Amino acid sequence: MSDWIKIGVEFIKALPGPWKGSSDPNAPSEIVDTMAEEAPRADSVAVTSEASPNQQEIARRREIVRQFFNDFWRSTDDKPSTFAERLNRAEGHINERLAARGETWQLDATTRKQLGLPPPKTV
Repeated sequence: MSDWIKIGVEFIKALPGPWKGSSDPNAPSEIVDTMAEEAPRADSVAVTSEASPNQQEIARRREIVRQFFNDFWRSTDDKPSTFAERLNRAEGHINERLAARGETWQLDATTRKQLGLPPPKTV
């Protein structure tokens, strides 16, 4: 269990930029208009499944996942106790938002590993 907490803390520490308003990543922060970023970005780095993303692309993807993750959990008080559980529950929402944005990648086991996130829950 403590390994998951360590991974979650490392993920949060590795995110670019400081958290706004609180040291708690799940605390409400200033509202960000994410709809403005829903359209595909022309300056996005195209990455195919054959090539590993570079560090810039990994950082961009981590920021997108962080944004969609926070959007998903912003309006609920009934949150699982671990980051891994929260990420598992938010995965569908994150993937829907990625598709709507025109991203060619999804949050899956491979992407989680590339981004340094906990693996998905296996049944």
